[in-house]
Amino acid sequence: MIGFLFAAGILLILALGLLLWPLLRNAEPGEEKKAGAVVALFRDQLRELEAEYAAGTLGDAQFQQSRIELERRLLEEVGPDAAAPAGPKRARGTALALGVLVLAIPIVLYSRLGTPDALAPGATVAAAAAQDGGPGGAQNPSVTAAQIQKMIDKLQASLQKNPGDAAGWAMLGRVYAYIGEQSNGADAAKNFQDAVHAYAKAVALTPKDPNLLVDFADALAMTQGQDLDGMPMKLISRALKIDPRNVKGLALAGTDAFGHRRYADAIVYWERAVQAAPEDPQFAQNLRSSIEEARNRAKQAGQTLPADLAANAASGMSAAAAAAAGVQGKVEIASALAGKASPDETVFIYARAAFGPRVPLAMLRKQVKDLPMTFTLNDAMAMVPAFTVSKFSPVIIEARVSRSGDAMPASGDLEGSSQPVAVGTKGLTITIDHVVP
Repeated sequence: MIGFLFAAGILLILALGLLLWPLLRNAEPGEEKKAGAVVALFRDQLRELEAEYAAGTLGDAQFQQSRIELERRLLEEVGPDAAAPAGPKRARGTALALGVLVLAIPIVLYSRLGTPDALAPGATVAAAAAQDGGPGGAQNPSVTAAQIQKMIDKLQASLQKNPGDAAGWAMLGRVYAYIGEQSNGADAAKNFQDAVHAYAKAVALTPKDPNLLVDFADALAMTQGQDLDGMPMKLISRALKIDPRNVKGLALAGTDAFGHRRYADAIVYWERAVQAAPEDPQFAQNLRSSIEEARNRAKQAGQTLPADLAANAASGMSAAAAAAAGVQGKVEIASALAGKASPDETVFIYARAAFGPRVPLAMLRKQVKDLPMTFTLNDAMAMVPAFTVSKFSPVIIEARVSRSGDAMPASGDLEGSSQPVAVGTKGLTITIDHVVP
């Protein structure tokens, strides 16, 4: 054991030297000037790439591949030393922080996961008992709660000096969330609340990061007794609009739908999560078990299953039946916004694919004075014959008060939307509850 620790220490020091040397040495003025120009060009090209992705010109796979290629060319041009030029003082501060993390994180991980037995169910409890001097174990003072807290304090101090560090806030949020998962009672509640605070800062700085949005939603739900209602589901919905294949977002959305007995919706979410997930047999098996349970409950409740809708379409249902395949519900405007809309302003109510083209599949045009009102959106209202509601289940229903009367959304419009729902859903309520920024 002593030999292993000595060898591990030598390797850590070597790795630390290789990592920190580029940050500690001073770049030549000519190198910094060249690096600055190349990095500026890289940022311009990255902005163009992100604009094409946002416009739908590039798919997820193309965007990721193009971004990786762009980053590879940057490293070839300026080398890893100059990819992000900074002043010597800031570089040394970064080096110090990295040094602490590189040395501390392996110690923490080894203390938790240093043996295969630590991965077994119940090992965490056993380890905790051992550290507390319980039966079968002596105290292990190598990593204490005080030391972990000291690391958190240093990260918080860094964020006070640089509050615009989105990655730092996200890291702090994930640390608190992890500690919350390992805690109980009041301690867990406080840690999750701290995680929410950190995630809120990170999301304010990077509002279009889907992974960050779902992590924020998850932590927020933990502060609500594991309830995803309200803001958590709004965050998840935002994440899935940005990345329809976000695995954690799909899994959480399915959990929320199941909890509200919308079993068909839960099945759709979970099936898409299985398709989008990396190769993980255990994860896929767990989701398939949940999907089967949702199917059984849907049958008991008399709900139409997504597979049944697909089977009806494949068997050649009549035109009348196809026209009837749609979504029914009610649109209302929140009382807080009712006074901000004129009675004669136009209201657009439309369906679009939750995971596919954003073109409206069916649309109604009404006025504010008609609200609240019931609606039906089906294949008979298709904007384009090739894009019908029945072909793109699940769908999202949106309602928008247009200030200009134009179908295109604009800043100042009033808007509300549903979560993705299966075609055939009835009794849906859409509340126009926010202003388009």
